[in-house]
Amino acid sequence: MGDDIQLPEYHTAVEQYLKAKLPWLNSITSYPETETALTTPCAFFQVMDWDKADKQPMNGQLGVVLKCQLIAVLGVDDPAHQLEIRQAAMAVSMAVDGARFGLPVEPAVLVSAQPDAFNPELDAYAAWSIEFNHRIDVGMDEYQPEGLTPTMVHVGYSPDIGGDNSDKYEQVVHE
Repeated sequence: MGDDIQLPEYHTAVEQYLKAKLPWLNSITSYPETETALTTPCAFFQVMDWDKADKQPMNGQLGVVLKCQLIAVLGVDDPAHQLEIRQAAMAVSMAVDGARFGLPVEPAVLVSAQPDAFNPELDAYAAWSIEFNHRIDVGMDEYQPEGLTPTMVHVGYSPDIGGDNSDKYEQVVHE
């Protein structure tokens, strides 16, 4: 389903979508390697790995299920940070579940959300990991037609066919 999707394009689409949906996040970056203090709230996005999809497109593309992770990060200065990080994780969960990120792909599927204890560099922050799966097709569609793809189709029924009967044609595919 869809056009050739490259990972850099996918990352950009996810980040832009989340920035628009969650404007309270100060930053959303992929695969961060920060050695300075973070400006929170923020989020980190990564594609952890992928599996071959059960259903393949049969057009030369490869269907894969991306296993993605977003880490929502808040500071711990506020005494209510435990509740706030959970609320932030819930907001991120709602934003990604069912999202297509502006791409011609199937909707993303939320898998889980839990405290993140696997990133020691985030021990000074409240962090939650939100994981989701996203099926996409990569590679070029070998059967994609060249030139313009029709956006409107009309059909005529015999014997009222031909140029003289174009007013009797029925539109079956709309723009």
